[in-house]
Amino acid sequence: MSPSTKEIPMATETKEQKATNRALDAIYKYIKPGTNEGISFTVCRLTDDLFTTSFLGGGDASVFTASGKRGTISSQLSNGRILDSGGALPHEFPIQFKFNLNNGKATGNWNNPATGAAETVTVTLAFFKSVGPAGEKYYIFYGNRSSDGAGYTFTFELL
Repeated sequence: MSPSTKEIPMATETKEQKATNRALDAIYKYIKPGTNEGISFTVCRLTDDLFTTSFLGGGDASVFTASGKRGTISSQLSNGRILDSGGALPHEFPIQFKFNLNNGKATGNWNNPATGAAETVTVTLAFFKSVGPAGEKYYIFYGNRSSDGAGYTFTFELL
């Protein structure tokens, strides 16, 4: 490998990772024991098939587990919804996500009601932006990489 092709992070990649780490630090500082009440999350999964494998979902992500520098948060009472191609109500199903605040990876699993298949994914999070009125904060991430090739966005609402 020539010196010009070494795998050295580009300036924008380094800035992106720093921004992601700052956002993960903020989420950790908010949810660590003895601080605040909770976090809600939303997830959007986009594939080439809107009616069988793409979904919107979310729920509570307030189960904190201490580990490493920042720990993990896990979802509970969370559901996904897949649109019905005939215009009926969306198909609802339970989803489970764990967000590792140490390495910025989300792992999820669900049973897809449209296909009957059990599905799992690991997504590398990249920070996009934070928004929100005073007293509330939303942190928006996109899936920089996913093990299933789908596109993902995640939003965390600090309650």
